[in-house]
Amino acid sequence: MSKRREERIRHKDGKSLSFSKKNTDMVSYEDLLIAQYLDELRKTKGDGKKKREMPPPSPYSQRLPHSDYGLTVLTKRRPVSATFHARPPSGSRKPKMDAKFIADPTLWDPATPRSEKSANTAGSGKVRPFSAPVRKKGTYRPLSATSNLSWYYGRQGNSRGWSARSFYTMSGRKIKSQYRKQPLTIRVLAFKNGSRDTYCRVAAPSMKVFLEMCTEKLNLPFAARRVFLEEGVEIFEAEDIPTDGEVYVSCGEKYRDPYSSIKRNMIISNGAKWTLSGVLLPEEGRKKKTKARMSKRMRALVETNRVRIIVYRNGYATEPLEIVADLKNKDEFLVACTAKLGLTTCAKTFYDWEGNEITDLTETPILHDCLQPGSSPILGPLWVSIGEAFSPTGTVHYIKSILVIIKGRLKDAKRYRNQINYALTEEEREKVTITDILSMSEDELKSTLYMAEEEIDQLNDTLQELNAKMEAIKELQSQEEAEGSNYRMGHIKELDFEHRLVGRKGLRLKVYENGNSDYEQTFYFNLAFARKGIEGDPEFKEKLLQRMLDDLSTSRVMSNPLNPKIAPVARKIFDQYGNEIKEVMKLEYDQEIWVSFGENFIDPFTYCLQMYVEKAKCYTLMGETVVIREPLPVDDVKNRPSSSDWEASVGIPVYDYETVIDSMQESHIRDLMTMAQLDNRGCYLQAKNETDLVLYPELACHKKIRRGDKSLWPGEAQLWVITKSGYIRCKSLPQLCLGVSDMRVDMQVGGSTVSGYIVNLQKKSTGNMYQQWQFNPDATVTCTAHPGLVLTYNNNKLFNDDSNQKPAGVSSGVQVYLLVTEKLTDKKDISCQRFALKQEKFENLGQWKHNDSTNPEWNKQALSWPDYDWPMEGYILPHAPKLHKGDKKQALSGMAPLRLMAVRNGERDERLAMPVVGPNLTNMMKDMNKEKSGKNKNKKQQSKLVEKDIPVPQTDNVEVDTNLHSVDLTVRTLEFCMFLDHCTSLLDLPFAARRLFDSKGNEHFSLVSLRRDDLVYISCGEPWMDPKVSKSEQQRRILLSQLSQDVAKIRQYCSLRNPEKYVMEIESNLVANTRMVINRQWNQDEEDLQYVPVVSDKASVSTRKSTGFDEDDIGAMTAHELSHQRAEQRLNNLKWPWERLVNVSQNLDDEDPEAHKYTDREMYEKYKPQPVPKISRDSLQRFVYEDGYIACRANRTLVLGVLEQEGRVNQVMLVKRRPDDINQRWVMKENGEIRSKHGSQSVLTIAMPANEPFAEDEEGRPLTFSGCAVTLQARKTNTYGKAHQKWRYDAETGYIHAFYTNPYDKEITAANRADVCTYSISGESKIDQPGYLAEIPASTTSSKRGVREITVCTSCARAMRGRCKLNKLPDKVEFSCAMGEAKKLKLQQTGSFRVLNGKVDLSTHEADLTLQSWEDTLQQLREETSVRTIVKEINAAKTILNQCTHKLGLASAARYIFTEDATMILEVDDLINWAEDNYKSLMVDQLERLLSGKEERPPSPEEETEQEKTESRLHERGEGEGQDSPSEGLVQPTGPDGDNGDQEGAGQDSAEVDNQEAEKLRREREQILNQVQVPPIDVILRYPIEVWVSSGGEFFPPEKVETKMENRKKKRAFRAAVSLELDIEKHVLRQMKARRYEDMNPGEYKSTRSSKQPVIIENNWQEPTVEEQLKHDTVHKLETHLAEVKANQNEQIKSISINTNRRLYSQPDMKRVMVYPNGESVERALYVWGESIEEILECSTIKLNMWAQAKYLFDMEGNKIEKFCDINRDGLYCVSMGKPFTRPRGMYETVQIKANWSRARKQYGPGATDLVVKEIVNPKVNVDPFGPPELALPPASNSTTTTVITSSTTTTINQTGSVSTEPKS
Repeated sequence: MSKRREERIRHKDGKSLSFSKKNTDMVSYEDLLIAQYLDELRKTKGDGKKKREMPPPSPYSQRLPHSDYGLTVLTKRRPVSATFHARPPSGSRKPKMDAKFIADPTLWDPATPRSEKSANTAGSGKVRPFSAPVRKKGTYRPLSATSNLSWYYGRQGNSRGWSARSFYTMSGRKIKSQYRKQPLTIRVLAFKNGSRDTYCRVAAPSMKVFLEMCTEKLNLPFAARRVFLEEGVEIFEAEDIPTDGEVYVSCGEKYRDPYSSIKRNMIISNGAKWTLSGVLLPEEGRKKKTKARMSKRMRALVETNRVRIIVYRNGYATEPLEIVADLKNKDEFLVACTAKLGLTTCAKTFYDWEGNEITDLTETPILHDCLQPGSSPILGPLWVSIGEAFSPTGTVHYIKSILVIIKGRLKDAKRYRNQINYALTEEEREKVTITDILSMSEDELKSTLYMAEEEIDQLNDTLQELNAKMEAIKELQSQEEAEGSNYRMGHIKELDFEHRLVGRKGLRLKVYENGNSDYEQTFYFNLAFARKGIEGDPEFKEKLLQRMLDDLSTSRVMSNPLNPKIAPVARKIFDQYGNEIKEVMKLEYDQEIWVSFGENFIDPFTYCLQMYVEKAKCYTLMGETVVIREPLPVDDVKNRPSSSDWEASVGIPVYDYETVIDSMQESHIRDLMTMAQLDNRGCYLQAKNETDLVLYPELACHKKIRRGDKSLWPGEAQLWVITKSGYIRCKSLPQLCLGVSDMRVDMQVGGSTVSGYIVNLQKKSTGNMYQQWQFNPDATVTCTAHPGLVLTYNNNKLFNDDSNQKPAGVSSGVQVYLLVTEKLTDKKDISCQRFALKQEKFENLGQWKHNDSTNPEWNKQALSWPDYDWPMEGYILPHAPKLHKGDKKQALSGMAPLRLMAVRNGERDERLAMPVVGPNLTNMMKDMNKEKSGKNKNKKQQSKLVEKDIPVPQTDNVEVDTNLHSVDLTVRTLEFCMFLDHCTSLLDLPFAARRLFDSKGNEHFSLVSLRRDDLVYISCGEPWMDPKVSKSEQQRRILLSQLSQDVAKIRQYCSLRNPEKYVMEIESNLVANTRMVINRQWNQDEEDLQYVPVVSDKASVSTRKSTGFDEDDIGAMTAHELSHQRAEQRLNNLKWPWERLVNVSQNLDDEDPEAHKYTDREMYEKYKPQPVPKISRDSLQRFVYEDGYIACRANRTLVLGVLEQEGRVNQVMLVKRRPDDINQRWVMKENGEIRSKHGSQSVLTIAMPANEPFAEDEEGRPLTFSGCAVTLQARKTNTYGKAHQKWRYDAETGYIHAFYTNPYDKEITAANRADVCTYSISGESKIDQPGYLAEIPASTTSSKRGVREITVCTSCARAMRGRCKLNKLPDKVEFSCAMGEAKKLKLQQTGSFRVLNGKVDLSTHEADLTLQSWEDTLQQLREETSVRTIVKEINAAKTILNQCTHKLGLASAARYIFTEDATMILEVDDLINWAEDNYKSLMVDQLERLLSGKEERPPSPEEETEQEKTESRLHERGEGEGQDSPSEGLVQPTGPDGDNGDQEGAGQDSAEVDNQEAEKLRREREQILNQVQVPPIDVILRYPIEVWVSSGGEFFPPEKVETKMENRKKKRAFRAAVSLELDIEKHVLRQMKARRYEDMNPGEYKSTRSSKQPVIIENNWQEPTVEEQLKHDTVHKLETHLAEVKANQNEQIKSISINTNRRLYSQPDMKRVMVYPNGESVERALYVWGESIEEILECSTIKLNMWAQAKYLFDMEGNKIEKFCDINRDGLYCVSMGKPFTRPRGMYETVQIKANWSRARKQYGPGATDLVVKEIVNPKVNVDPFGPPELALPPASNSTTTTVITSSTTTTINQTGSVSTEPKS
């Protein structure tokens, strides 16, 4: 073998390959070996260098003069041409390697040849470099490297030819011939080390290429590094590899013999021996343990103090990990724990068993000896934490698992010990089952026994220690369970939900345009960004919603809507059911919303009927079957798509129900019963191949789904098949069809409340009338069994549980969608009773063309109606349009755009009229499907006679007006508003158009009565100005109208500027939740006691029960009378009931006229209506301030409080005192404010009276503070303008006075309320008042428009709103309103006054004088107006009927006008005359009071207003009605017919006054009236006249309406008290029955002397108790009394006389009766119909679900019905299947006998029922007590009779042996 070996391994780029730790993340043992190998190679290089022997210098090698040749050759320096340039410099020749990778070379295996070579070369000194190897003799330099003179120097050997001649250099080196210079090629068969299976043929030029190819071809896991021969000799040089030989390639490991396993098996098979203990293997064949060979350095690393520690994650006891750690390096241990446990963050601490934190690893507890797996000890366990607190849950689970293991080992150890003891005892040696013990000697057994006992003791000690640790740790575990996650996460700082680090998840919404559902767009809304700046704002929800709408408007989602809009700005958002979304925070991720641009919700879906299926689960709960609906899993039905897989059943099918035993499950089932319980009598589907799979089919209404959609099961659940016989079957399940149930419910359909029967899915049965339907020509559907009721949809939708209605009496899990009810009368709701069929199947696609509908909407929507081809299949759609269109054209102008000629108001030149076209609302009307049905032919013919010039009354077509989605907006209103908008732009009006007049001055509120090209006048709000009137007259009228408004504002201001004697008051009664108001302070001289309604009837009844007399009688009794009354009451309680009744009947003084109407006087007295107590206003105005509460003095448990604080204004109520409610605590400040403790900035504030809007031709009514509510509002900080927030509490009287401030503050507050500029009060003085900074345009010197800022008061800012920008002024800013100096400041008059801005002085002493002055001025201006104009304007009021119809919203046109005294007004002149007479009458009444001296002081404005109203009402009602006059002594006025009232106000009938007295009174009143001057008619007509409008009926006084309503309330209260008591008693009775049924007491058998019933059972569970019978009697009394109350309270309806002489039609013979099964309870009775007895019996069989055909019909007395004429309508009858008539009690007795017989046999044995009674016959009486009467004959002497009584027969055995058996009676 050649001694040459490669000393350096290089890369392709020439750099040396050295190990670098940077190239890898981990260091393996293999890398250490490679590093040691490389280090050895480097040492070999240094040792192998030898000193080269240089030949002696040639004597001829001398330096010549002309050349330096020869000297360079003899030097030691290597020639440059032979230098290896890639060699590193000497300083960097040795590679840099980490010291920890340097291993000791002496540790290599000496068997390896590489080690020998390394050892030999180690001691030979330096190693010669590879570039200058040592040359032997016979080796020559190649010819290519010889010198040209080499032939001249040193020639040796024989001379040969030049081609074969060997040359020698001067150094003696022989030059090799060219043919011998062949390259070396390695060509071998390479095997994988230790295997003969993986091999390849490799041919390579060098060793390096050879190893690379072997790595790739042998598919080695690592790079090939070593090569071995078959003998195991390692090859280092390529020359040593035999050509075409076999080598084994290794990745660095030692040689492994591929035949070692075979050799070992052969040795084992040849040398194995059988012994008693088993097979004995030879030593050569045994596997030896592999000993790791490592270097000294590695051994030093391993021998460091490292231990094994078991760790767990904190809180866990599974997945333990063993970590080798240095006890002195805690950080390294934490890093290892983080990596191996897979923690989300770095491990920070660890705990031991008891939760103690381990700071040093040396403190780690050691595992118990019995748990140690080997010799090396294991520490732990430890629980690693990432910072959270110790969780004892993991420790508890770990200890539990260890306890299980130790207990198992302890059990095995004890068993092993017992086996050893058996082996030591000869007698019990046979019990040994362990084979190893049998082979042991006695000494071995004893030593083993000792070891076993020692192990048992150790296990017991460990078990006790673990139990102690468990007890110590359980307290921590309970604490952790109580605190939850807070126990472990206490170290984490709790962040607020709004914290910036937490962030808020945004919203991703699916947005659709309103009315569309096809084009879905995704919208993202950043909640966190949108909430910035508005947190804590009272209007947070509104602002957040507005920001979302703004984002929707500006985003690309709504940038290009499908229906183009002028301004596509999002205004509203809705969900899929049309519910408007007003709170953004309630939106869910990926929720679908619909965006509206201001219009109401347009439903994008088409809804149809659908069969919805859910799973029904049955439970047996306390002997009762309960059915619960559950969601249907898809896997349960995906393999059962066909209808043949299911079987329909009536009622719940029978299978093994789940029995509820567990209490928790019972509680869960009862909770489900309140939400998802189904009716046991309903229709169900049962799988044929799986009986416990039951489905509940339900009829629902859902949006139409495309055919083939996999989300729908069954796939055709929305398709219905209508047969010719009238059945509506489901296509997916033909055995189901629509049917009418027997349950009647009340539901809300639109705006109407209807009552009808529920429609559901039923099992199809032939001939069932309740499942057959008729399709009417008006698109309605009726049931054959209920011909007078139509199918009605109640607008419920599937999955819309929040808005769906739930009728009473229906099971909690049943949803109702369809009913059969009477026809609706409200035209808005009629569409709920119209249906249509939508056919989309390809075979019947064109059938809709053959229907006979005349409405084009049906053809547009391709709708069909079942009246031709049968059977029909399709979708059933509710809310269908009308089937037939009306004959008369629609009166709504929107169906055809109307063109009118519009001019400005007052324009004389008609040539300036501008044509304006109204909006086209045709599409809107068609979408709403609100076409008007055609009227009769007569009206159609009359409508053709209407000409263009004849005005159509506005009220002719009122009924065609249709409300849009909003309540206040109708189609006509929308059309009218849009027309005015067009006029505003086309006519260039200064303001928006508001009113429309025709050429005659009549105002129109819609475009219905106008014709094409009519001339109309458009107004911006001002009244109509006649163009025929002069210009000056028009301006005069405008000025007069504006002046009237200003004077009205001043009048309102004067009525509010000085409120006095106002105090806080409870509005109605001393009960909770009563509103707080302010009112005039109570004065006993002015007011009497007022009547307050009773709040609680139950409370009054209880009071009456306890005292026996009313509360209002107590105040009128003396103490002596009261004591007598109570004594009589106590004595009456001691009497027997019949004595009390006798005494009551004899008392005729207190006889109640209503008492004789009731049979039970005691019930009537108990529940009769009580008189209303009288409560003084004084008690409603007195309060007490204590402990921060403002309580009512009469009842201190009632205090002032706020129920809910929402918004800026909260209503203050009288609530019950609650110590924990801070909203009931108040603080009274010295400055007059009453602040809430809930917020210091909230104070009690008086809600200012509403400033009633008035038109230009009307005057504002004086305002008053009486009745204004007390609210909680934000505190005003201004000095003036907050008088309504100032109070004063008088502790002595208890009054809380309002407006306790200076007069200046009151005036500023009144001015802000009455829209009066504060400049008229304060003048130029600057005061601190609420105001605004207005930015108005102003012109500058440079002719450019600029902005000028002025300060204005609140009233002027209200008038400037919308015209300029307004900013609220900050607090404590003093200013005077700039509008008062508008002329001085050269500003436009835009303040609160129209013409009086800055011209009036309303200061404290000048306000009344100013008002009087301007009222006189206005009076003069009005008197100067032409009388003709006034009469003309009055005549224009003839359209008052049309205006009343429109403004009052009457259903039909107004026909009659009445005054308050029932005077019918036929003409306007009559109304004027009545108003004049009424005015004169009121004036005479006022003069009479002045002359009589009854009026002592001038009334205040508020009292004067109320007094005038009272006088007016009394005067108008007093004519002929005999009303009482008030207590002030008003004189009864004289009516137009001359009737007089009583002067003292007695109010008697006018017929009692004779004609002379009447004439005398009339003359007196005329004499008084002549003494004063009556104002002109125009002044009288300034005041509005109250009239009552009728659509054709007679006048009904408003007093009677109020009285009727009050009587109805009293009747309802009386009826409610009885109903409540009845419900309570029924509930108690049901509970008593339930307790009796639950006990199931079998009772006791007792013998009797009766021959018919010798044995009876007492106290059994079916026998009612005495208390139950008494309670049943009480319920019966209450039911009877309630029926009498209802009968007496029924209002008498006037009977209409009908001429029955002429027979209109023959009444059908079908009768409706109630039937119930024979022997069962009457409660099962149901309604059936039939025209014969056979039909009734057949219908009864179906309805009652009888198992056999009904054969007989009996009445309630048991008589058999044989003739149909004997059947009474709505009668109650019994149906039998063939058995004779049995009363319900008899059936119960039969069942009871059988049940008792079974119980007795079960409890006492089979012989318990075979009773044997032996009796010797008495020879004197000669009566057999057990025998029938016919056997009661004198028996033979000394005869004995034995009678055996069984449950059904009586057997008699005589002495002779004869037996007679008879049925038991």
